[in-house]
Amino acid sequence: VLGVSTLPLISIFSTPQFPHVHDGIVHLARMAAYFKALQDFQIPVRWAGDLNYGYGMPLFNFIYHVPYVSSALFIFLGFGLVSTFKIVLTLSFILSGVFMFAFAKAFFNPSADGDKKALLVTVFYQFAPFRFIEMFVRGSLGEVYTYAFFPAILFGLIMLFRKISIPYLVITAFATALLILSHNALSLTFFGICVLFILFFAKSRKNIAWGLIVLFIGLMLSSFYWIPAIFEHKYTYGDLFMKDLFRSHFPPIQNFFIPNFTNTKFLQTGGISVQFGLFHVVAIILGFYALFKKKLEAKDKQIVIFSLILIGFSLFVMSNFSLFLWERISFLRQFQFSWRFLGVVAFATSLLSINFLSFKLFTKKWVFVTLIFFAVVITSYYWKPPLGFDTIDEKYYWNYPLNTTYFGETDVIWSAGAATSYPKKRVEVIGGKATIADFKKKSNKHTFSIDAQTDSQIVDHTQYFHGWRVSVDGNSAPIEF
Repeated sequence: VLGVSTLPLISIFSTPQFPHVHDGIVHLARMAAYFKALQDFQIPVRWAGDLNYGYGMPLFNFIYHVPYVSSALFIFLGFGLVSTFKIVLTLSFILSGVFMFAFAKAFFNPSADGDKKALLVTVFYQFAPFRFIEMFVRGSLGEVYTYAFFPAILFGLIMLFRKISIPYLVITAFATALLILSHNALSLTFFGICVLFILFFAKSRKNIAWGLIVLFIGLMLSSFYWIPAIFEHKYTYGDLFMKDLFRSHFPPIQNFFIPNFTNTKFLQTGGISVQFGLFHVVAIILGFYALFKKKLEAKDKQIVIFSLILIGFSLFVMSNFSLFLWERISFLRQFQFSWRFLGVVAFATSLLSINFLSFKLFTKKWVFVTLIFFAVVITSYYWKPPLGFDTIDEKYYWNYPLNTTYFGETDVIWSAGAATSYPKKRVEVIGGKATIADFKKKSNKHTFSIDAQTDSQIVDHTQYFHGWRVSVDGNSAPIEF
């Protein structure tokens, strides 16, 4: 698993340049901002003080944390922003393979062909085409980590179903927290699948209870992030700018099933190839065949039904047939793009891959190895960023002037939108007679001295958010935004 998982990653390390991906420069700026906030001992990180032309913004109040915590570690160790991006991306993919294999091995053993099933499921999970779209086209540093922690949760649940123990309670709870902290939308989807997994595969009411309890514990561990994100979302323009975004991102259903080996735009939606993958489509067909034509063991039948439910639901949500839901459910619009549910399909089709082994031909060693080989190699077209590479000036991203969001997700309602230029002065007197000196700025704390000859008004050119407090000589002072 480790060996084959490194193959797609070779291309990004073959050059010192930065892979040209949709969200790439955004992540470089966020990594720098997050690291500077940690240097200021801002824990948890919420405010990006230098972004938005120095007016700052509550970016990390609403944006996931895991990829930036990981990046901060490698920046601290001396790596540059470009190298850190590549390492963090690589780490997510390697971890997803390790955790998926751990889950699949625990899930399918002690059956006679448990090891084969575990390897097959892991390879299909790692080499689903959309996984490479996430990494090398979109560069979605948050979503890629959900693919790692999701199977880690499932592994913990399987072990808890066998025996309730403190170590696996801890593993499952922390994996759940890390999942929630990895991405806003996809993490909620995978969390829901974890709940469904418990209801499908728990062997007793006790297991169901413990499974739900440990997921709840993980949810609470990450509550420092998602509670403010939910309740303070009303202070941003996110809903205003994203309300109709979903309308242009429903792919034609046939595009999911047609391989796009030539990367033709006809089979793309918004620059995104939305294919399930050739072998993954075959796995779906075999799943239906096995369900109606084969005598499956009870567990295998559960797996097929569980997987087909996930695929059917995902297809519905990703098609125009679900438009009425997107129009009426504001929460659903936070997903922005319906094709995000391809991540669910990648997982479900990987589980369905076990149906290859229901045919005697594929139980032969050479045929099984050939299947693994082609399942890997057939995706090789996706292993290189199709948009190429760029030469990056990292100094620019350490002092990035823009706001790193596209749809006003963190532009606050007390502003007229994102800033367009730096203020002439950081702090200035706008009323009365006073002089300002000794200005020092950290990401979440500004200090300066004021010599006021009269009652005075001072403006600190920082974007207002209700978390700010002002203290004058140790006494609270009012803020007028």
